[in-house]
Amino acid sequence: MKKSEIRQTIIGVIGGLITFVITLLLKMPIPLLIALPVAAYVGFYLAGKPQLKIGSIKLKEANGEEMKQLMSDAFDDIQVLEAGSKISYDNEIKNLSEHLYKSGISIFEHLQENPGKIPLARRFINYYLETASSLISKYDKLHKSRVKGESILKAREDVINGLNILTNSFDKQFEHLMQGEIMDISTDVKVLTQTVKMEEGNV
Repeated sequence: MKKSEIRQTIIGVIGGLITFVITLLLKMPIPLLIALPVAAYVGFYLAGKPQLKIGSIKLKEANGEEMKQLMSDAFDDIQVLEAGSKISYDNEIKNLSEHLYKSGISIFEHLQENPGKIPLARRFINYYLETASSLISKYDKLHKSRVKGESILKAREDVINGLNILTNSFDKQFEHLMQGEIMDISTDVKVLTQTVKMEEGNV
């Protein structure tokens, strides 16, 4: 369960308990004693859902629960990349994280504007983005554990190699998602060229 879901559950439980106590104090009938706290839990749970936002980018409603979950997962992982881009103890990993964060933001924003393309990014979100987030999180925890010696150096080398591979994967994913726009530009230029040629031929 993700942190956002845990927070929602806690808010829902607190809201339900408060409502239960109030109904108990007011000596309401048993049906209301049961129904109102349950309704309060659901209401508070939904109200506790955070407004997902990175910078100026908000998580809009995607069509279907699976698509919403995909975008929510992407949001969580991009937050980890953002944290990695602010690492102060390792410039190389910081720079790689920053590159991944900027690429991830571009992809996330493009999917926000083109929700129909979200299914095309399923593999990217579920594997590549999650792997990037996992590598950065694990390395940060390892660093904070103050482990010394060859093991930490080997882990750092592996993380850097992995993040380098992922920067290429992120860039390819964005290029893949932008193919429609690239083709539109190509088509516009071809039409423009043909139009100019036709007009010149009529002069």
